[in-house]
Amino acid sequence: HAYDKKNFLTTTNFFNQKYLKNKTKYIFFLMDDTFGFENDFDEQNEDQFNSFATGSLRDSTLFLVDCSSSMFAKAQSEDKTLFEKCMKAIQNMYQQKIYGSDKDFLGIVFFGTEQNNTSEDFPHIYTLQDLDQPSAERIKEIEKFSLNFDFKNFRQDYGNSNDFSLDKVFWWCSNMFSSITQKLDTRRIMLFTRRDHPHENDKTLEKLAKNKSKDLYDIGIILEVVPVVLEGEKFDYSKFYADALMLSEEDIKILPDPAENFEELEKTVRSKDHKRRPYTHLNLEFDSNLSISCSVFNLVRECAKPSKIKLDKKTNVETKTVTRRFNPDTGEILFASDTKLALDIFGKRIAFEQDEIKSIKRFGNPGLKLIGFKDLKTIKPYMYVKPGHFLYPDEKLIEGSTTLFRALLDKCLEKEKYALCEMITRVNTPSRLVALYPQQEQIEEKTQIVPPGFHVLFLPFADDIRQIDRVVETRKNPEVVELFTKCINKLKFKYSPENFKNPALQKLWFEIEAIALAREETEHVEDLTLPDFSRIEKRAGPFLDQIISELRLPDRPAQAKTKRKTDESGGVLIKKNKNDEDLDVVSEAKAGRLGKQTVAKLKEFMKEQKIVAKGSKKDDLIREINAYLGLS
Repeated sequence: HAYDKKNFLTTTNFFNQKYLKNKTKYIFFLMDDTFGFENDFDEQNEDQFNSFATGSLRDSTLFLVDCSSSMFAKAQSEDKTLFEKCMKAIQNMYQQKIYGSDKDFLGIVFFGTEQNNTSEDFPHIYTLQDLDQPSAERIKEIEKFSLNFDFKNFRQDYGNSNDFSLDKVFWWCSNMFSSITQKLDTRRIMLFTRRDHPHENDKTLEKLAKNKSKDLYDIGIILEVVPVVLEGEKFDYSKFYADALMLSEEDIKILPDPAENFEELEKTVRSKDHKRRPYTHLNLEFDSNLSISCSVFNLVRECAKPSKIKLDKKTNVETKTVTRRFNPDTGEILFASDTKLALDIFGKRIAFEQDEIKSIKRFGNPGLKLIGFKDLKTIKPYMYVKPGHFLYPDEKLIEGSTTLFRALLDKCLEKEKYALCEMITRVNTPSRLVALYPQQEQIEEKTQIVPPGFHVLFLPFADDIRQIDRVVETRKNPEVVELFTKCINKLKFKYSPENFKNPALQKLWFEIEAIALAREETEHVEDLTLPDFSRIEKRAGPFLDQIISELRLPDRPAQAKTKRKTDESGGVLIKKNKNDEDLDVVSEAKAGRLGKQTVAKLKEFMKEQKIVAKGSKKDDLIREINAYLGLS
C-alpha cells in the first residue's frame, strides 16, 4: 500500500511511542524492505518444503538376477554373457542413483544358485547386497561381475541350479523390505531373467509363484520383469508372467521390445532424479461454498550442483555452523527475547514484534481463488516471470474433484479461455496472480503422451512491467531481410531440452565418479551446447557469405569454412538433429543393420522425416524406412 507523508509520520510516531520510549532495552537488527519475502520464492528452498509436505520418503529397489545356466550364454557377436550385461545395467542404475537420489535403498539378490546365505527355508537364494544406500564400495563389488568376469570363479563361489522356487524368492524379497525401518515411498523388485516359463515342468511351483506375486501386489510391492534375451529370441509373457504380473492381452501388446528395454538400462544417465510427487496440495475455490482439491506439480526446475559440506581438517568429521549474537558494547550473548527487528525509513527506526512481522507477511490461507476468465490470446510472451506449475485433480481430499476439474478443463478448451486466479502456495507467502492455462490430453498408440490439466503460469503485477518509451528507428534493407529469412529457415531444428545435458554438471559427476571409484582417467564430456559449425556451414554457408558481403562485415574465420563430405543419402533430403551424430540411419539402412537400432530411434527418424508408420513393431518400422529410402 502507498501512504502519503502525513499517514507515514503518524505511523512513525505510533511506533516511537510504543517501542522506542519503552524502558526495556533491545538490540535492533535491521531488515531490508522485503520483510523477509525474498526467501518465499527461492527455488533452492524447494527441497526443504517438499520434504515437509510429503514426508521424508525414499524409494527402494531390489534387483533380482537369475543365475541359472541359461543366463551365461552370449551372442556370437558379443564378448559378454547375459549375466554380465545384467550386472553392468545394475551398476549403471547404482551410479545413476548416486547422482540423482542417493538416499534411496538398493539391493541385489541372486536366485538359481547352488550356494545360499539366507537360511535352509530359502534354498538357491544368495543375497549379494542388502537393501542400503548406494556407495562407491558397493559399486566396486558389482564391478567384479561386470568387468573381467570369471565364470569358473563364479561357479565355485555361487554355483548354478535350476531347482529354485520363485515362490520362495518372492517371499525372501518381501522379508528384506520388511526389515527396513525407514518409511519407504515405493518398493520395487526388478527381475532379470531369460526364462519366460520358469516352472514349466512343475505346475505346483508355478501356482505358488503366481499366488505369491499377487501377494506382493496386495502389500504394495511392485514387480517388474526385465527380459534378457539373445538377438532374435522372443520372450513370451503369456506363458507365465502375464498371470504373475496381471497383464491383459492389450497390456502385453504395448510392452516395449525386450532388446530396446534392456539397451536403455545399459545407459548411464548422470542427472538428478526428481521425484514424481506433488509440490503441494491446494483447493481451487470457485466461491465460498464450492471448491475442489488439486495437486500441484513442478515441471521444470534448475538442477543445481550438490551443496558443499565443510569437514574438520584433521578428523574429516562434518562440522556444524552455530550462530550467536553479541551486544557490541558489553560483549554479552543475546537471546531471541533480547532482540527485535527494525526498519530504517526517512531516518526513523521502526521496530516490529514477531507477531506483527507474521501478520504483515500473511495474506490468507493457502489455495487458489477463481477471479474470472480471459481469452488465451491475451497471454503474451513478455509476461513470463518464472517457471510455472502443473495442476491436476486430487480425488483423495475432496470427492468429486476430478469430475468438476474435467468439466472446467473441457469448457476452457472449448471457449479458448484461461482461468485467472489468486494463488497462495503456503502460509506466510504473498499472493500471486496466476493463469490456469488449459492443456489437451494427447494419446499415441494407446499411450498417454501429454496429460490433461492446467499449466499454472505466474503473471506479472503492474510494478513488474518496465515502460520503455524510446524506440530506435532502423533502416530496412529488403535484400538483407530476405537473406536473413533464408538463413534462419536453414538453421531451424526441432529443439528438445532432453537432448542437452548441462556440461558443467556432467563434468562434476565424472570427476566425482573417478575419485570415488579410484579411476585414473575421467570420461570425456561432450558439450552439446556448443554450435555445430560444420552443420551451420553446410546448411547456411552461402547465405552467411552473402550477408557479410551486403553489410561489409569482416570475413568469417577459416575454421568455419572447412570442407564437408557430400551427403550419401542418394538424393533423398534427410533432416538431422544433434542426436544423430552417432546414428546415420541412411548408412545403417544401406548396410542392412537397422535391426540393431532401437525402436525409439527408428520412430524418431520417421517422425523427423514425416514417414507415416503403419505398425508399431520394429519390422514394420524397418520396412517403412527402407521403402522411403528406396531400398526395399
